[in-house]
Formats: sequence, structure tokens, C-alpha cells
Amino acid sequence: MLLGLIAGNDTGINGIMVYVMVYTFMNLGAFLVIVAMRRQGIIGEDLEDLSGLMRKSPGYAVLMLIFMLSLAGIPPTAGFLGKYYIFLALIQTHHYTLAVIATLYVAVAIYYYFKIVRTMFVGEVTEKAPLATSFGMRVALGVTGLMTLAIGIYPQPFLQLALPMVSR
Repeated sequence: MLLGLIAGNDTGINGIMVYVMVYTFMNLGAFLVIVAMRRQGIIGEDLEDLSGLMRKSPGYAVLMLIFMLSLAGIPPTAGFLGKYYIFLALIQTHHYTLAVIATLYVAVAIYYYFKIVRTMFVGEVTEKAPLATSFGMRVALGVTGLMTLAIGIYPQPFLQLALPMVSR
């Protein structure tokens, strides 16, 4: 988001607004999956706690995959849209070095996000206890997952929300 501020043009400010919106959904969703994993004796903060999540709870694993893809900025998720506008703003303002550094940072981040995904999909189940589920948790995860995909697939209504902020 600071890179959009550095660019300082309308595209950069619009990118910041979009990124704040999409970052809210994808981060909230990822943290909700971690919260669902918390139970007696399991805090859910270690990578091994996610091991085998696909076999134990496929719905949570797929949602976490969507959130990780979005955080990495992979299309068609909302995170791609936010990163696109920030990078576009840097290119428009001739901050090519920053755009390259940001792209390299994304490549490094993808490595770490996919380390989590690999653990969820390939790792062995270490804890057999069921995950915490409640109606509220399922609704919140459904909304965050849906919004993370919807913003990436059909961004126009969400971009219209951000545009008035730029013109002020």
C-alpha cells in the first residue's frame, strides 16, 4: 500500500483503496481458518498444525487456498486486483525499480504462501480432533471466501466504491 502512496497518482490512491478493501476480506478469512483450528492443546499458530487439513476438513483447506492465492496476488482473486493497481501506478509514475523490487517480493511471498498450501494438501494429519465449527464461523468464512473471489472475478462494482475516494 505504501508503494501506491509513493506513486502518488490517482491510480496509486485507487490501488490503496482497493487493496484495503480486498486485504480485509482475504486476511480476515485466513485468520478465521486459523481460529477454527484453535482447540484444547492446539493453538493453530504452527505450520504443522495445518498439516493434512485437506483430508480433515476439505472446506477449510479450499478456503485457505483461496485466501493464500489472493494474498499472493494470483488471478482471479481479489489480491491480484489490488497488486495490479499498485504496480500500474508505479509504472505510470516511472518508478520502475520499485515495481521490479515489488515483483520480486511477490515471488518470495508466493514461496511462503505455497509452503502453507503444500502442508495443508500434502502433509499427514497430525491431529484427529475436529475443527471448531459454528453457524457464525461458516457464514463469516463463506462471505470472506465469496468476496475474495467475487472481487477478483467481477471487480467493477468494487472499483466504483473506491473511485469516489480518489476524486476528493
